[in-house]
Amino acid sequence: MTGRRTEALAALLRGLQADRSAYARLRELLEAQFQAALRHQAEPLRRLADEIVALVDELDAHTRRRGLLLRQLLGPQGEPGIGRLLQRLPAPVEQPLAGLWAALEAQVRDCKALNQRNCQLITDQQALMRRVMGVEEGLYAES
Repeated sequence: MTGRRTEALAALLRGLQADRSAYARLRELLEAQFQAALRHQAEPLRRLADEIVALVDELDAHTRRRGLLLRQLLGPQGEPGIGRLLQRLPAPVEQPLAGLWAALEAQVRDCKALNQRNCQLITDQQALMRRVMGVEEGLYAES
């Protein structure tokens, strides 16, 4: 592997490790959001929403950076992907990277599930409040 490719691979590994930490933090924020929603705590919900959006924006930037690194490692042809990279790496390099990638994917799935749970709770709470307040679902819908 050339020096540039070695540097790109090292940067990719560092980025995946940083993402693991970021997703652990996102999980904490989503759990706190759920608890705040259960307790109907509006101010903590606003603060947590801001923190979640900022962290997701950061993770999106990491994803774009990962794509650039993958293009650098794999070349411009085809779609860049970790799977393609793993197929090209020697086993001593591939195995730790594959484990790191699998762990990150599991964290992403977990955070998506928590986010869906939170959205469902908040949506259900809003629907309940509308019913309690006597607001019809289609009251402001266009005819």
